[in-house]
Parts: sequence; structure tokens; C-alpha cells
Amino acid sequence: MADAVGTAPPGARAGTSGPTTGATTGPGTDPGRRGRLHVADRALQRIAVRAAEGVDGVLPAAVGRVAGLLGSGLPAVELERAGRHVRVQVDVAIRWPAPAPRVTAQVRDAVSAQVARTAGLVVDAVSVTVRDVVRAPEGPVPVRVVR
Repeated sequence: MADAVGTAPPGARAGTSGPTTGATTGPGTDPGRRGRLHVADRALQRIAVRAAEGVDGVLPAAVGRVAGLLGSGLPAVELERAGRHVRVQVDVAIRWPAPAPRVTAQVRDAVSAQVARTAGLVVDAVSVTVRDVVRAPEGPVPVRVVR
């Protein structure tokens, strides 16, 4: 297989025909040799919130200007990090009559899996607290526009 003039195969230096011994990038490189990844705490909190909101029975956070009027600020997430290890505290509001033990177990599993998968951290614990139980409509919340 011939390469176009001026190009080299992935992982090769120009003028060589194969990978270099010091290559630190590319799909075949050991992930530990590619560099370091740091995910900011705020990003981890958002990852955890989105994972919690994906669980059936958890009420999503209100966003934007209406958050103060409609939202309770839940789900809310606090983190404790130590190197590559993290402990997560998630506070949620659940929809009545969702069973709290099932919802909290699913939140714990979803948050743990998503933080580990997305950020590459070791999740030592996920604690979930139900802060509110709300009788909420099943479908989208109707919005009335006032002019």
C-alpha cells in the first residue's frame, strides 16, 4: 500500500515507514502513555446530575430564569476527591409514588457508572438522599405565556 507523497502512516515520523519507539499518541498507544486527564469538579457535578436525571422517578432540575421560581435546586451534587478516587453525594427530588429504595439504587448505579466511564475516576461511594417527594404531572409541565 503506497502513501501519498508527503504523508506518513499514523504513528510514523516523516521519512520513516513505521511507528517510532517514543510515540505517545495514536490508537495503538497504551492510554497511560498518552498524557493526563483532569476533569474539573464542576464538570463532574454536571455529569452526576445528568446521570441522576436520567433515572425514572427523579425530577429534573429547572433551568434558566425559571429555576428560582419552579425548581428546588435538585438534583444537587457534592464531591470529595482524593487523587483518582471520588466520593459523591447526590440529593434528589422524586416523583410520587415512585419507590424511594428503587430510585435511589438506580441513581447510585447510574452516577457511579457515568462518572467512572466519563472521567476515568474510581468511584468509592455514591450516597443518595431524597430531599423531596413531589406529586408531579407525568407529561411535560404546561407553560402559560403571559404577555
